[in-house]
Amino acid sequence: MNSSNTSDVIVIGLGAHGSSALYQLSKTGKRVLGIDRFDPPHRQGSSHGESRIIRQAYHENPLYVPLVKAAYPLWTELEAVSGRQLFLKTGGLLLGDEDATVVRGALLSAETHDIPYEWLDAAAIRRRFPAFKAKPETVGVLEKEAGVLFPEECIRAFLQAAIGNGAELRVSEKVISISPDADSVLVTTTKGSYRAEKLILSAGAWLNDLLPELRLPLTIERQVLYWFDNADASTREYFQPATMPVFIWEWARDRLFYGFPELGRGVKVAHHHAGRAIEPDALTNLKQEGPTQAEIAGIQAIAGAQLAMAPVYRDSCVCMYTNTPDEDFIIDFHPLHPNILIASPCSGHGFKFSSLIGKLLAELALEGRTAFDLSAFAIGRL
Repeated sequence: MNSSNTSDVIVIGLGAHGSSALYQLSKTGKRVLGIDRFDPPHRQGSSHGESRIIRQAYHENPLYVPLVKAAYPLWTELEAVSGRQLFLKTGGLLLGDEDATVVRGALLSAETHDIPYEWLDAAAIRRRFPAFKAKPETVGVLEKEAGVLFPEECIRAFLQAAIGNGAELRVSEKVISISPDADSVLVTTTKGSYRAEKLILSAGAWLNDLLPELRLPLTIERQVLYWFDNADASTREYFQPATMPVFIWEWARDRLFYGFPELGRGVKVAHHHAGRAIEPDALTNLKQEGPTQAEIAGIQAIAGAQLAMAPVYRDSCVCMYTNTPDEDFIIDFHPLHPNILIASPCSGHGFKFSSLIGKLLAELALEGRTAFDLSAFAIGRL
Protein backbone atom coordinates (compact mmCIF):
# COMPACT_ATOMS: atom_id res chain seq x y z
CA MET A 1 0.00 0.00 0.00
CA ASN A 2 1.16 3.52 -0.78
CA SER A 3 2.69 5.11 2.30
CA SER A 4 0.47 8.16 1.76
CA ASN A 5 -2.46 5.90 2.68
CA THR A 6 -0.90 4.99 6.03
CA SER A 7 -1.75 6.90 9.21
CA ASP A 8 -1.18 6.62 12.91
CA VAL A 9 -4.91 6.90 13.63
CA ILE A 10 -8.00 6.81 11.43
CA VAL A 11 -11.29 8.26 12.64
CA ILE A 12 -14.43 6.94 10.95
CA GLY A 13 -17.48 9.17 11.38
CA LEU A 14 -16.95 12.93 11.68
CA GLY A 15 -20.01 14.01 13.58
CA ALA A 16 -19.74 15.60 17.01
CA HIS A 17 -17.37 13.13 18.65
CA GLY A 18 -15.41 11.99 15.62
CA SER A 19 -14.65 15.56 14.51
CA SER A 20 -13.59 16.40 18.07
CA ALA A 21 -11.33 13.34 18.24
CA LEU A 22 -9.76 14.27 14.90
CA TYR A 23 -9.07 17.79 16.20
CA GLN A 24 -7.51 16.53 19.43
CA LEU A 25 -5.38 13.97 17.59
CA SER A 26 -4.23 16.60 15.10
CA LYS A 27 -2.70 18.62 17.95
CA THR A 28 -0.31 15.76 18.80
CA GLY A 29 1.65 15.76 15.55
CA LYS A 30 0.45 12.28 14.66
CA ARG A 31 -0.64 11.39 11.12
CA VAL A 32 -4.42 11.33 11.33
CA LEU A 33 -7.12 10.68 8.77
CA GLY A 34 -10.85 11.32 9.10
CA ILE A 35 -13.40 9.53 6.92
CA ASP A 36 -17.13 10.24 6.58
CA ARG A 37 -19.76 8.83 4.24
CA PHE A 38 -21.24 12.34 3.90
CA ASP A 39 -19.75 15.84 3.97
CA PRO A 40 -19.97 17.08 7.57
CA PRO A 41 -21.64 18.99 9.00
CA HIS A 42 -24.62 17.40 7.28
CA ARG A 43 -28.30 16.55 7.86
CA GLN A 44 -28.14 12.76 7.54
CA GLY A 45 -27.14 11.89 11.11
CA SER A 46 -27.50 13.09 14.69
CA SER A 47 -25.51 16.32 14.92
CA HIS A 48 -27.56 18.99 13.19
CA GLY A 49 -30.58 21.20 13.74
CA GLU A 50 -29.18 24.61 14.78
CA SER A 51 -28.96 24.11 18.54
CA ARG A 52 -28.17 21.66 21.34
CA ILE A 53 -28.58 22.07 25.10
CA ILE A 54 -25.57 21.98 27.42
CA ARG A 55 -26.33 21.67 31.15
CA GLN A 56 -24.69 20.48 34.37
CA ALA A 57 -27.61 19.58 36.67
CA TYR A 58 -27.78 16.31 34.80
CA HIS A 59 -31.08 14.57 35.45
CA GLU A 60 -30.06 11.35 33.69
CA ASN A 61 -27.30 10.38 36.13
CA PRO A 62 -24.84 12.25 38.39
CA LEU A 63 -21.93 10.29 36.89
CA TYR A 64 -22.10 12.55 33.83
CA VAL A 65 -21.58 15.77 35.77
CA PRO A 66 -17.75 15.64 36.01
CA LEU A 67 -17.64 14.98 32.27
CA VAL A 68 -19.81 17.92 31.29
CA LYS A 69 -17.98 20.22 33.71
CA ALA A 70 -14.74 19.28 31.98
CA ALA A 71 -16.31 19.89 28.57
CA TYR A 72 -17.05 23.57 29.22
CA PRO A 73 -13.45 24.91 29.11
CA LEU A 74 -12.79 22.85 25.99
CA TRP A 75 -15.71 24.56 24.25
CA THR A 76 -14.19 27.88 25.29
CA GLU A 77 -10.86 26.76 23.83
CA LEU A 78 -12.51 25.82 20.53
CA GLU A 79 -14.24 29.21 20.36
CA ALA A 80 -10.85 30.89 20.73
CA VAL A 81 -9.24 28.65 18.11
CA SER A 82 -12.07 29.08 15.60
CA GLY A 83 -12.85 32.73 16.25
CA ARG A 84 -16.59 32.07 16.20
CA GLN A 85 -19.31 31.83 18.82
CA LEU A 86 -20.19 28.23 19.63
CA PHE A 87 -21.95 28.65 22.98
CA LEU A 88 -24.68 31.00 24.22
CA LYS A 89 -25.41 31.02 27.95
CA THR A 90 -29.15 31.30 28.64
CA GLY A 91 -29.56 29.32 31.84
CA GLY A 92 -31.52 26.08 31.90
CA LEU A 93 -34.82 25.17 33.51
CA LEU A 94 -35.88 21.61 34.36
CA LEU A 95 -39.66 21.52 34.78
CA GLY A 96 -42.29 19.12 36.06
CA ASP A 97 -44.10 18.27 39.26
CA GLU A 98 -42.06 17.42 42.36
CA ASP A 99 -42.01 13.72 41.47
CA ALA A 100 -40.93 14.26 37.85
CA THR A 101 -37.82 12.34 36.83
CA VAL A 102 -36.18 15.44 35.38
CA VAL A 103 -36.76 17.42 38.58
CA ARG A 104 -35.61 14.74 41.01
CA GLY A 105 -32.67 13.81 38.79
CA ALA A 106 -31.54 17.41 38.36
CA LEU A 107 -31.67 17.95 42.12
CA LEU A 108 -29.66 14.79 42.76
CA SER A 109 -26.90 15.82 40.35
CA ALA A 110 -26.83 19.42 41.61
CA GLU A 111 -26.59 18.40 45.25
CA THR A 112 -24.13 15.56 44.60
CA HIS A 113 -21.71 17.82 42.73
CA ASP A 114 -22.37 21.21 44.38
CA ILE A 115 -23.86 22.80 41.29
CA PRO A 116 -25.51 26.14 42.11
CA TYR A 117 -29.24 26.09 41.38
CA GLU A 118 -32.51 27.75 42.30
CA TRP A 119 -35.73 25.95 43.23
CA LEU A 120 -38.73 27.72 41.72
CA ASP A 121 -42.40 27.14 42.43
CA ALA A 122 -45.04 27.80 39.79
CA ALA A 123 -45.56 31.43 40.76
CA ALA A 124 -41.84 32.13 40.62
CA ILE A 125 -41.55 30.44 37.23
CA ARG A 126 -44.35 32.55 35.78
CA ARG A 127 -42.91 35.73 37.29
CA ARG A 128 -39.30 35.14 36.26
CA PHE A 129 -39.96 33.44 32.92
CA PRO A 130 -43.41 34.32 31.56
CA ALA A 131 -42.81 32.21 28.45
CA PHE A 132 -43.82 29.18 30.55
CA LYS A 133 -47.43 28.48 31.51
CA ALA A 134 -46.59 26.85 34.82
CA LYS A 135 -49.58 25.15 36.43
CA PRO A 136 -49.85 25.21 40.25
CA GLU A 137 -48.17 21.82 40.65
CA THR A 138 -45.22 22.74 38.40
CA VAL A 139 -41.79 23.33 39.93
CA GLY A 140 -38.46 24.08 38.33
CA VAL A 141 -34.74 23.62 38.91
CA LEU A 142 -32.91 26.59 37.43
CA GLU A 143 -29.24 26.16 36.51
CA LYS A 144 -27.50 29.37 35.49
CA GLU A 145 -24.56 27.93 33.52
CA ALA A 146 -26.69 26.03 30.99
CA GLY A 147 -27.20 27.23 27.46
CA VAL A 148 -27.01 26.54 23.74
CA LEU A 149 -24.33 24.96 21.59
CA PHE A 150 -24.49 25.48 17.83
CA PRO A 151 -23.78 21.98 16.48
CA GLU A 152 -23.03 22.66 12.83
CA GLU A 153 -20.65 25.46 13.80
CA CYS A 154 -18.99 23.24 16.41
CA ILE A 155 -18.33 20.45 13.92
CA ARG A 156 -17.12 22.92 11.32
CA ALA A 157 -14.75 24.42 13.89
CA PHE A 158 -13.35 21.01 14.90
CA LEU A 159 -12.72 19.99 11.30
CA GLN A 160 -11.22 23.28 10.15
CA ALA A 161 -8.88 23.33 13.14
CA ALA A 162 -7.90 19.70 12.48
CA ILE A 163 -7.11 20.47 8.84
CA GLY A 164 -5.10 23.48 9.95
CA ASN A 165 -3.06 21.15 12.16
CA GLY A 166 -2.36 18.79 9.28
CA ALA A 167 -5.16 16.23 9.51
CA GLU A 168 -6.41 14.70 6.27
CA LEU A 169 -10.13 14.37 5.48
CA ARG A 170 -11.89 11.98 3.17
CA VAL A 171 -15.56 12.95 2.86
CA SER A 172 -18.44 11.57 0.78
CA GLU A 173 -16.61 8.26 1.07
CA LYS A 174 -18.42 5.20 2.39
CA VAL A 175 -16.52 2.61 4.43
CA ILE A 176 -17.07 -0.88 3.02
CA SER A 177 -15.00 -2.97 5.42
CA ILE A 178 -12.75 -2.85 8.47
CA SER A 179 -10.03 -5.52 8.68
CA PRO A 180 -7.90 -5.54 11.84
CA ASP A 181 -4.79 -7.58 12.46
CA ALA A 182 -2.36 -7.64 15.36
CA ASP A 183 -0.53 -4.44 14.43
CA SER A 184 -2.87 -2.35 12.32
CA VAL A 185 -6.32 -1.88 10.83
CA LEU A 186 -7.13 -1.81 7.13
CA VAL A 187 -10.11 0.36 6.17
CA THR A 188 -11.57 -0.10 2.70
CA THR A 189 -13.91 2.51 1.27
CA THR A 190 -15.67 3.16 -2.01
CA LYS A 191 -12.65 5.20 -3.11
CA GLY A 192 -9.59 3.51 -1.64
CA SER A 193 -7.87 1.61 1.15
CA TYR A 194 -6.19 3.09 4.21
CA ARG A 195 -4.16 1.54 6.99
CA ALA A 196 -3.45 2.81 10.50
CA GLU A 197 -2.09 1.54 13.78
CA LYS A 198 -5.30 2.56 15.57
CA LEU A 199 -8.90 3.16 14.54
CA ILE A 200 -11.54 5.25 16.30
CA LEU A 201 -15.01 4.27 15.15
CA SER A 202 -17.60 6.96 15.83
CA ALA A 203 -20.12 6.17 13.13
CA GLY A 204 -23.36 6.73 15.04
CA ALA A 205 -26.31 4.92 13.52
CA TRP A 206 -24.01 2.94 11.18
CA LEU A 207 -21.96 1.37 13.97
CA ASN A 208 -23.55 -2.06 13.70
CA ASP A 209 -23.21 -2.03 9.91
CA LEU A 210 -19.46 -1.63 10.32
CA LEU A 211 -19.02 -4.05 13.24
CA PRO A 212 -21.74 -6.67 12.70
CA GLU A 213 -19.81 -9.30 14.65
CA LEU A 214 -20.46 -7.46 17.93
CA ARG A 215 -24.24 -7.39 17.55
CA LEU A 216 -24.48 -4.36 19.79
CA PRO A 217 -28.05 -3.87 21.07
CA LEU A 218 -28.47 -0.45 19.46
CA THR A 219 -31.77 0.93 18.21
CA ILE A 220 -32.09 3.85 15.80
CA GLU A 221 -34.87 6.31 16.59
CA ARG A 222 -36.30 9.01 14.33
CA GLN A 223 -36.49 12.41 16.00
CA VAL A 224 -38.23 15.45 14.53
CA LEU A 225 -37.19 18.97 15.52
CA TYR A 226 -39.75 21.76 15.01
CA TRP A 227 -39.62 25.54 14.77
CA PHE A 228 -42.68 27.71 15.43
CA ASP A 229 -43.34 31.40 14.96
CA ASN A 230 -45.39 33.14 17.63
CA ALA A 231 -48.56 34.74 16.28
CA ASP A 232 -49.13 36.49 19.61
CA ALA A 233 -47.13 39.71 19.26
CA SER A 234 -47.74 40.61 22.90
CA THR A 235 -45.62 37.68 24.19
CA ARG A 236 -42.79 37.55 21.64
CA GLU A 237 -40.39 39.34 23.98
CA TYR A 238 -40.76 36.45 26.45
CA PHE A 239 -38.97 34.10 24.05
CA GLN A 240 -35.73 36.02 23.57
CA PRO A 241 -32.46 34.49 24.87
CA ALA A 242 -32.17 37.22 27.50
CA THR A 243 -35.54 36.32 29.02
CA MET A 244 -36.04 32.60 28.32
CA PRO A 245 -33.73 29.74 29.34
CA VAL A 246 -33.38 26.48 27.48
CA PHE A 247 -35.69 23.94 29.07
CA ILE A 248 -36.65 20.31 29.47
CA TRP A 249 -40.24 19.81 30.64
CA GLU A 250 -41.76 16.57 31.91
CA TRP A 251 -45.24 17.75 31.03
CA ALA A 252 -46.79 14.33 31.69
CA ARG A 253 -45.31 11.35 33.54
CA ASP A 254 -42.21 10.19 31.64
CA ARG A 255 -43.14 12.37 28.65
CA LEU A 256 -40.61 15.07 27.91
CA PHE A 257 -40.35 17.91 25.50
CA TYR A 258 -37.55 20.44 25.34
CA GLY A 259 -36.92 23.76 23.70
CA PHE A 260 -34.92 26.90 23.07
CA PRO A 261 -35.53 30.61 22.91
CA GLU A 262 -35.90 32.39 19.60
CA LEU A 263 -32.52 32.27 17.84
CA GLY A 264 -33.63 33.71 14.50
CA ARG A 265 -35.50 30.78 13.01
CA GLY A 266 -38.43 30.57 15.41
CA VAL A 267 -38.93 28.88 18.78
CA LYS A 268 -37.51 25.36 18.55
CA VAL A 269 -39.24 22.51 20.43
CA ALA A 270 -39.09 18.72 20.19
CA HIS A 271 -40.12 15.54 21.94
CA HIS A 272 -37.42 13.56 23.72
CA HIS A 273 -37.50 9.79 23.02
CA ALA A 274 -40.85 9.72 21.28
CA GLY A 275 -39.79 8.61 17.81
CA ARG A 276 -40.28 5.44 15.83
CA ALA A 277 -37.59 3.04 14.67
CA ILE A 278 -35.74 4.03 11.52
CA GLU A 279 -33.05 2.63 9.24
CA PRO A 280 -29.74 4.54 9.31
CA ASP A 281 -29.90 5.55 5.64
CA ALA A 282 -33.51 6.72 5.78
CA LEU A 283 -32.69 10.38 6.27
CA THR A 284 -31.33 10.56 2.73
CA ASN A 285 -35.02 10.56 1.73
CA LEU A 286 -36.23 13.55 3.71
CA LYS A 287 -39.53 13.73 1.83
CA GLN A 288 -40.40 10.30 3.18
CA GLU A 289 -39.13 10.93 6.70
CA GLY A 290 -40.38 14.48 7.22
CA PRO A 291 -43.12 15.14 9.81
CA THR A 292 -46.72 14.30 9.13
CA GLN A 293 -49.50 16.80 9.69
CA ALA A 294 -50.56 14.79 12.74
CA GLU A 295 -47.04 15.03 14.21
CA ILE A 296 -46.92 18.77 13.63
CA ALA A 297 -50.35 19.22 15.19
CA GLY A 298 -49.34 17.13 18.20
CA ILE A 299 -46.25 19.12 19.14
CA GLN A 300 -48.04 22.37 18.24
CA ALA A 301 -50.74 21.54 20.78
CA ILE A 302 -48.17 20.85 23.48
CA ALA A 303 -46.32 24.10 22.74
CA GLY A 304 -49.56 26.07 22.82
CA ALA A 305 -50.63 24.49 26.12
CA GLN A 306 -47.30 24.80 27.95
CA LEU A 307 -45.82 27.98 26.47
CA ALA A 308 -47.27 31.51 26.34
CA MET A 309 -47.35 31.60 22.57
CA ALA A 310 -49.68 31.09 19.63
CA PRO A 311 -47.49 28.63 17.71
CA VAL A 312 -47.52 28.72 13.92
CA TYR A 313 -45.52 25.97 12.22
CA ARG A 314 -42.50 27.29 10.36
CA ASP A 315 -39.99 24.53 9.72
CA SER A 316 -38.68 21.14 10.82
CA CYS A 317 -35.84 18.72 10.33
CA VAL A 318 -35.29 15.07 11.19
CA CYS A 319 -32.33 13.53 12.99
CA MET A 320 -31.56 10.20 14.64
CA TYR A 321 -30.97 8.97 18.15
CA THR A 322 -28.72 5.91 18.38
CA ASN A 323 -29.87 4.33 21.64
CA THR A 324 -28.36 1.81 24.01
CA PRO A 325 -30.80 -0.15 26.23
CA ASP A 326 -29.76 1.80 29.35
CA GLU A 327 -29.29 5.09 27.45
CA ASP A 328 -25.69 5.31 28.65
CA PHE A 329 -22.77 5.76 26.28
CA ILE A 330 -20.41 3.23 24.72
CA ILE A 331 -16.74 4.22 24.95
CA ASP A 332 -14.54 1.14 24.88
CA PHE A 333 -12.05 -0.91 22.95
CA HIS A 334 -13.26 -3.67 20.67
CA PRO A 335 -13.34 -6.83 22.83
CA LEU A 336 -11.30 -8.79 20.25
CA HIS A 337 -9.22 -6.04 18.66
CA PRO A 338 -7.63 -3.55 21.08
CA ASN A 339 -6.47 -1.35 18.20
CA ILE A 340 -10.13 -0.43 17.50
CA LEU A 341 -11.77 2.08 19.82
CA ILE A 342 -15.58 2.27 19.70
CA ALA A 343 -17.38 5.50 20.59
CA SER A 344 -21.15 5.83 20.69
CA PRO A 345 -21.88 8.72 23.07
CA CYS A 346 -25.48 8.44 22.20
CA SER A 347 -29.12 8.06 23.23
CA GLY A 348 -30.01 11.66 22.51
CA HIS A 349 -27.88 13.36 25.14
CA GLY A 350 -24.29 13.19 23.89
CA PHE A 351 -23.49 16.33 21.92
CA LYS A 352 -22.63 18.57 24.88
CA PHE A 353 -19.84 16.19 25.92
CA SER A 354 -18.14 15.99 22.54
CA SER A 355 -15.45 18.61 23.23
CA LEU A 356 -14.22 16.40 26.07
CA ILE A 357 -14.95 12.99 24.57
CA GLY A 358 -12.82 13.78 21.54
CA LYS A 359 -9.94 14.45 23.91
CA LEU A 360 -10.59 11.22 25.83
CA LEU A 361 -10.71 9.22 22.60
CA ALA A 362 -7.40 10.68 21.51
CA GLU A 363 -5.83 9.79 24.87
CA LEU A 364 -7.22 6.26 24.75
CA ALA A 365 -6.04 5.72 21.19
CA LEU A 366 -2.52 7.01 21.78
CA GLU A 367 -1.91 6.10 25.43
CA GLY A 368 -4.47 3.41 26.21
CA ARG A 369 -5.80 5.25 29.25
CA THR A 370 -7.41 8.45 30.46
CA ALA A 371 -7.86 10.12 33.84
CA PHE A 372 -11.65 9.69 33.76
CA ASP A 373 -13.29 6.47 34.90
CA LEU A 374 -15.19 5.27 31.83
CA SER A 375 -16.11 1.83 33.17
CA ALA A 376 -19.82 2.72 33.11
CA PHE A 377 -19.56 2.93 29.32
CA ALA A 378 -17.94 -0.48 28.75
CA ILE A 379 -19.30 -2.78 26.06
CA GLY A 380 -19.32 -5.70 28.49
CA ARG A 381 -22.31 -4.32 30.40
CA LEU A 382 -24.46 -4.85 27.33
